[in-house]
Amino acid sequence: MIVTYEALDRSGLLVRDTLALDEGDDAVVELRRRGLVPVRVQADGPSLRRRLTGLSSRVRDWGGSQADPRRARRKELPLFTEQMAILLETGTPVAPSLAALERQVTTRHWQALVRQLRRQVEEGGSLASAVTSYPEVFDPVYGSMICAGEASGKLPLILGRLALLSRQADRVRQKVVSALIYPTLLTGIAFSVVNVLIFFVLPRFAGIFTEMEVKLPRSTTTLLAVSHGIRGNMLIVLSATAAAVAGLVLWNKSRAGVRLRQRAVLRLPIMGPLVRSLILARLFRLIGLLLESSVPLLDALELTKTSTRNYLYVQLLERMYQSVLNGRTMYEVMLHSRLVPASLAQMVHTGEANAQIGRVMTLLADHLDDQNETRIGMLTSIMEPVILIIMGLVIGMVAISLVLPMFDLSRISG
Repeated sequence: MIVTYEALDRSGLLVRDTLALDEGDDAVVELRRRGLVPVRVQADGPSLRRRLTGLSSRVRDWGGSQADPRRARRKELPLFTEQMAILLETGTPVAPSLAALERQVTTRHWQALVRQLRRQVEEGGSLASAVTSYPEVFDPVYGSMICAGEASGKLPLILGRLALLSRQADRVRQKVVSALIYPTLLTGIAFSVVNVLIFFVLPRFAGIFTEMEVKLPRSTTTLLAVSHGIRGNMLIVLSATAAAVAGLVLWNKSRAGVRLRQRAVLRLPIMGPLVRSLILARLFRLIGLLLESSVPLLDALELTKTSTRNYLYVQLLERMYQSVLNGRTMYEVMLHSRLVPASLAQMVHTGEANAQIGRVMTLLADHLDDQNETRIGMLTSIMEPVILIIMGLVIGMVAISLVLPMFDLSRISG
């Protein structure tokens, strides 16, 4: 049986190769015996397939209900990493540290996950091999840095850096979500107001205007026609809306849809620069932390490429990888890319020239994160009045269209 695998060696290098196994042999066990940490294993052998499919059903939660370690929420990862770093810094070995955290964890999926990590370590495995068994929670960057920390004897320091990385990502995510809450609320209120006008207010005014036989302005007749058309063809409107939403969702999940959306977002006047800056901050921080954790540059670029979803930046990282592989620099690629500002590319060039690229990448990430917080605040302050103005215009146009016939009616009565 031939198995294709990706694994990390003792120095944190990413290895891709094939492995010939006899029927009944376990590829993961064989890789660990060779001192490798499995990241991805693919084979058609029935024994390996049974092992992979059975991993998600091995764990039973306390209280008798099923707990799945693969369903542990990533938002609790920073706390786990930070507590693990503190325990290791005090001199506590890995297995007892995991046992202590297992008693402290309150969510059942995370307790099951920590229990499995502890068992694998107690059975003689490394922490890196344990975390890479759960890619749904620990990404390849996390596993590579743990592997490098264990190989260099600096695991507490590496865990501290990982905790910082996770906290920074969560902080940025919370800033973005907080910035979108108020505009989303205003949009929902505007949509509700328009529905109330269409289904309740306008029909009553239509009956009044019909009884009075008053001549209606064009804006009023258009508004009443739209209201009547929507109410009279509700089934068609709902079906068309549902079909449009379903089509948009399916298209958005397709490769062409994802790529078009990612390109369009980056080209937006205000949002585009912010999104580019957010992506660059994360990429620079990942590369910087990996390099400062003694991971080679080529492997750092390869691992960082797996952590981003924007295909334009995946292509950028691939070009950077090929440039370094051919003996050139990352700066040469960044300088000719619209995805990286020239000033940032120049700073990267300085870091490469002084052999301080890891430190420079981390400093650039800190700078971009501070800048992004300011931009998010400015964007929020711009979006709120814009949405309020749009709401005012829509409701004002409806009000004016309804009030104008009343003036004509008062003049006729007079």
